[in-house]
Amino acid sequence: DTGEADKIGLTYILGITEIAHTDAYQKHYAEIIKEKAKKRNFIERLQKITADVNNPLTDFADNIFYAEQAISEVRNTTEFNTRLTDGAEYYDKFFDADISTNMKFAQRKTGFNNIDDNQIFNAGLYVIGATPACGKTTFCWQMLNQLAQDGETCIFCSYEMSRLELFSKTVASELFQLDNRITLTAADIRRGAYTQAMDLVKEELKHRTGIKVIELSDETVDDLIKLLTPIVKKSDKPPVVCLDYLQIIPSTKDNFNAKQGIDDTVRKLKVFQRQTGTTFIVVSSFNRSNYNSSVSFESFKESGNIEFTADVVWALQLNILNHFKTGTDVNKIRKTLDDAKKHQPREIQLKCLKNRSGNNYDVFFKYFSAHDYFVPCQEKDFTQSVKELQDVQATDENPDDED
Repeated sequence: DTGEADKIGLTYILGITEIAHTDAYQKHYAEIIKEKAKKRNFIERLQKITADVNNPLTDFADNIFYAEQAISEVRNTTEFNTRLTDGAEYYDKFFDADISTNMKFAQRKTGFNNIDDNQIFNAGLYVIGATPACGKTTFCWQMLNQLAQDGETCIFCSYEMSRLELFSKTVASELFQLDNRITLTAADIRRGAYTQAMDLVKEELKHRTGIKVIELSDETVDDLIKLLTPIVKKSDKPPVVCLDYLQIIPSTKDNFNAKQGIDDTVRKLKVFQRQTGTTFIVVSSFNRSNYNSSVSFESFKESGNIEFTADVVWALQLNILNHFKTGTDVNKIRKTLDDAKKHQPREIQLKCLKNRSGNNYDVFFKYFSAHDYFVPCQEKDFTQSVKELQDVQATDENPDDED
């Protein structure tokens, strides 16, 4: 008996097995014990330094030196030991456990079958951007709801929309799926519009768990990470987190320009994602200069070094943007795009521009924007946009036919 158990608190340790019902909780409490041990060690060193300071025989400069040395050693040991991995020790103690953890993601599905056919939805940092009217918030919200229905814990961090705006989207899409003749939109529902089918939908939604919303305003990325950390630690499985949206997050540094602030935010989110094993989806806006051309990494140019930091980069665009001939008049492109935005459903292409663990791919959706609902489809299912595109190109080739 060394007496160490009394220092730690034997009663506390034994009590953990009773209150920690899951592996995640036990790991969380083990980390608390480890952290408290570090603090006790630090306190003991500081107490010795304090005693030396009160000793008239010691030099004050030496006191300062030893204090700085103690702080430096504690800091370096804490930071370095958590990052340094010995290969032999890793294969012996951690490799199989990490594989088991990673296997939890092997069967996870986004709920969009066309994406799931091309992409294993691993833990990682995902960035999704879009041209206007392509429904990037709605797309992510629907995907998180689908994941939650499949047993995942999903957290939607919203700087832009309120919880009412988000949850009313779900009601509108559920009504549409129940009966596509129902014309109520999310905006109608928020204004108090009612149909009897809403009672059925709301009753069903009351029993759905797993989707959570955090409303944000002026929180920095550091504030957001502090909010998310205890939620993640208490989860049996690392959650799926969506952040909407990147450009609206306040910078942590006053002297950063917009691009530097975004780089700092993305870097910190990636570190948090890797340390916690979460799946983090970040919504990003596009450069205005790229609104009228097919999406590429150039579309993210003002959004920091996303192409280097993200594990997966998705981009949503109106499908018609992929088919304009070089040299098509910009004004005609804009008019055609405006007309395409009026279609129900809108014809949307998702381009995977980067996929760290697989191939890039293109998939397609019918976006019922009035009902906040995406339906996977094939490009061959699109007809209206192709007809209008042919009309525009015919006009370009025969300019004398214009009125």
